[in-house]
Amino acid sequence: MEYMSAQDAAERWGISDRRVRVLCSEGKIPGAYKDGKSYQIPADVEKPADRRERTVEPGNDKRYLKWENEIVGVISKNNAVSFTAPEFNEVVTLYTQGRIKWTPEEFNEFLAERVVSQDRRDIERILFRMGLSQYDVPRIAEVTRGIHPKDLLWIARTKSERMDSAMTDVFTSVFRQRIDLVGDSIDTPEGYNIKRYGVHNGKYGIYKRRISPLHTDVESEVAVSLLADKLGVPVCPAIRIDKDTVFSTFLYDFSKEYIVHFRRLFDGARSDNEYRNLVDVRLQYRDDVARMILLDFITRQDDRHLSNMAIKVGNGGESFYALYDNGRSLFYEDTGEMVRDAVSDPAKYATSFGYSGTYWDYSREIAAERGNLEGLLNLNISGDDVSAILTEAGFTGYRFSGALEWIMKTLEMVQGLSEGRL
Repeated sequence: MEYMSAQDAAERWGISDRRVRVLCSEGKIPGAYKDGKSYQIPADVEKPADRRERTVEPGNDKRYLKWENEIVGVISKNNAVSFTAPEFNEVVTLYTQGRIKWTPEEFNEFLAERVVSQDRRDIERILFRMGLSQYDVPRIAEVTRGIHPKDLLWIARTKSERMDSAMTDVFTSVFRQRIDLVGDSIDTPEGYNIKRYGVHNGKYGIYKRRISPLHTDVESEVAVSLLADKLGVPVCPAIRIDKDTVFSTFLYDFSKEYIVHFRRLFDGARSDNEYRNLVDVRLQYRDDVARMILLDFITRQDDRHLSNMAIKVGNGGESFYALYDNGRSLFYEDTGEMVRDAVSDPAKYATSFGYSGTYWDYSREIAAERGNLEGLLNLNISGDDVSAILTEAGFTGYRFSGALEWIMKTLEMVQGLSEGRL
């Protein structure tokens, strides 16, 4: 039997590769199976029916996609969107790519990025609080109005409805009044932790409380934040709150700036070379992308994807946003045996980035392309420095020794690339 990748299926069916992977994980694509980190899909399988498309209640034929209180699009009865202002501002333009219409499928893909994940462990309680009996992206978006703190887009039921009066209990003025809302959530891949917006020491951000005591994602997030500071790579500061909770600080002004994920910068298929994809779509961030890849290699990041990197947009234009969601790194869920194997051969056990290639592969590509890595990282870090960072972050046992050895070996490898020795 012939198989195709999730990216191939996405191109064939006209949906995102992320949506294809979700359908695979839910068992909705017959014959699909996971091979390592990728899905193999029978080449002749039909696109699954999308049960997320649904009509609105009678008498409510139109709704409106607004930026704060300004209409930018009209949402039809079947969830198609006609944009009245597809280039309303830089953020809206990035979403629309200048197009004047979205199909229901495209609108649902947009909403799926903004609502709580069905993989959360407490999803049944959240759905009950919303008055829903099953997971349904459009209906959840109707309850939450598609509100997300990264921008001011939302769904209005009438032309005159205002954002400040439309907020639900879950999202009430979350990014306008900086209120710490216990229980609200953003997308949480695979249910590793519970997230809520809040304030710590006068700074707005996200509290992340781990679900499994077997994972050390809290320690990893703090360690990456501290190490990145030493290396000179901008990241969102991570602060340990208690043994199970970390606070990740937002580094943008909600009243003036907005965050757009990198996946919104692409319109159509991408190549297998994710590094080249990123550079081609935003050449001005070539150094930022290189720093990200090098840091992710050194910290063995396992969760960097196009919805886990972003640009910041404001009156001063756009810029590469500081790295965030760094908890799935530094052996956060690995056994002692796995850690021993990995540190014995970092090149072999480097994690993958995109559809093909590891962070080590791309680190070598970056070095070959530039001739050296001068000016990208501060590599003058000692073993004592790294040991102090891991201790402050709370690492113990084999994860401490493993993370220390991994970081020191990968720093030496990056130094070797910079000096032309590797």
